Amino acid sequence: MSAPQASAGTAVRGQKARSLAEELRKGIAELRWPAGRLPTEQALAREQGVSLNTVRRAVDLLVQDGLVYRKQGSGTYIATADKAEAGPLVGVAVPSMTYYYPRIIGGIERELARHGAQMMLRSTDWDPATERQAIENLANAGAAGLLLVPGLGETASGLWTDGLDGLGLPVVLVERGLEIPATLDEFVASNHAAGAHSAIRHLVELGHTRIGYLERASAHTAAQVRSGLRAGLQNAGLGPDPTVSESLTRWTPKDAERFLDRLIAHRATAALCFADREAALLVSVAGRRGLDVPGDLSVIGYDDEVADLSEVPLTAVSPAKAEIGRLAVNVLRARLSDPDAPRRQESLVPRLVVRDSTGPVRHG
Repeated sequence: MSAPQASAGTAVRGQKARSLAEELRKGIAELRWPAGRLPTEQALAREQGVSLNTVRRAVDLLVQDGLVYRKQGSGTYIATADKAEAGPLVGVAVPSMTYYYPRIIGGIERELARHGAQMMLRSTDWDPATERQAIENLANAGAAGLLLVPGLGETASGLWTDGLDGLGLPVVLVERGLEIPATLDEFVASNHAAGAHSAIRHLVELGHTRIGYLERASAHTAAQVRSGLRAGLQNAGLGPDPTVSESLTRWTPKDAERFLDRLIAHRATAALCFADREAALLVSVAGRRGLDVPGDLSVIGYDDEVADLSEVPLTAVSPAKAEIGRLAVNVLRARLSDPDAPRRQESLVPRLVVRDSTGPVRHG
């Protein structure tokens, strides 16, 4: 019992550090510390009501992303604070600043700073009305161009067709585009179908032939992941359909228990889960059932946001988020320098990060 308790404790501490890191990222984007220096770690610990170790872990995450740097004996400084020379203003609108997108924002910010450009960041909270207002505000504020992660759903999709063309400034879609048939918009996006394909290939190479699929419904990524899953199964001579498949808008522990029952009933030995949180939930209920991961069941997550915090660290498909942000800046810069150049649409294949949750199939 001691090992699971230790793992759970580590996960809780890690989650506190990640939450604080996201709060600090938001503060940096909002210019909360205009002098370019973060409060001391002791002051942050008092202000946030967390331990000093949690603050240090959070700051370490920002250092890894290149958003801040430490000066021995002096403090922690915002990386772009000493590069505040005037430059073109680029508007950035994302649906969330707490999951998936912070690393993309970090990649955008570092690349803009490298070229002396300025970033104006807005979060739209997945709300179409907020998104439209944010885009208008960024355009009216004098942005030379926009890097935009549009929201999802029917109301937001109109922005791609009738809203963006009327802005009168270049727009590059970020993590959108591959799912929009024959779009004329420039974009930089992860090829999630290829990411799912690589996950299935990994499981097949480990000997798994009965593979389930657990999905959190999503208007954007889930369809691509499903496409790659089917392609991977077909290429291995197993498909096109997974042994067990289920899609829900929101997964609860009871839902995961029921899905696990289906996996067991169909003798599945592995499952691909979209996304990390759903995969961690499946691992948790499998452990409570007395199943060994990966001995009895191999599990792969998707997004690689919290995969390392699972009770069993998850093998996960990891989109190149920071590189997506960096490349999006360069596509926009190229458009600004040559408005008549051919339009660019770029996709990057996510990599598979292998951890402890996958292993060879256990025969017999």
